[in-house]
Amino acid sequence: MKEERILIVEDDPSIAENIEEILELLDYINIDIANSANQAIKVIKKYRPDLIFMDIKLKGDKDGIELGEIIKQMIDVPIVYVTSYSDPTIIERAKRINPAGFIVKPFNTNDIHAMVEIVLYNKRTRPSSSESVSSKSSSESPYLVNDAVYIKADNAFERVDYEDIYYVEANGNMVTIFTKHRNYIIRKSMKDMEEKLPSNLFLRVQKSFIVQLGQIENFSTKEINLKMGASVQVGRQYYNSFLAKLNTITES
Repeated sequence: MKEERILIVEDDPSIAENIEEILELLDYINIDIANSANQAIKVIKKYRPDLIFMDIKLKGDKDGIELGEIIKQMIDVPIVYVTSYSDPTIIERAKRINPAGFIVKPFNTNDIHAMVEIVLYNKRTRPSSSESVSSKSSSESPYLVNDAVYIKADNAFERVDYEDIYYVEANGNMVTIFTKHRNYIIRKSMKDMEEKLPSNLFLRVQKSFIVQLGQIENFSTKEINLKMGASVQVGRQYYNSFLAKLNTITES
């Protein structure tokens, strides 16, 4: 019996069961199935799979490529896309997360067998390398000061520690940066702010809001309450990415 854990993310039960049956024939016994982005994230947090087979066209607010981007923020795991689409645009989007491979539907036992054996062999023989790269990229900053940002106010740049930034709100082509000591109104886009603020500390949770993760007091699927008293609405399309960034405990 092979001990590696494999997750199948597929909203078509017959296809998910087909892949599961093939894997069982190949002596893989630790197999999980998720039919949505939310369910996949819960399984990943609980079991940390060694390999993920992912359908590109998932039902719900996230497709398989968007979910893959979220997963890559959570763990370093190879993702194999199972798809009936060979559209160049989709392939280009998928390349952003460096998938371990593609399997085109309809597939057979040999397709799954070859892919799972090659991907897991590569994972076994190169684990430390990928982990060190992941650790390095998440901890290093291109800037000399990595715990603060300097914001121009009046005629000088003022140091603002990241921990003192509560959240950022967009209003047209301007943003307001709410901090412990004062608020800054500057001409910037939210995309610019996402690039300036470190992704391990800040996350965009709605079209018009970026929050400091350490400021979160509690949250629901619709709203985040911050320690300093403000409440921020969570956009539906941002919720899964937001949830993936937090260490949570649930009943299931």
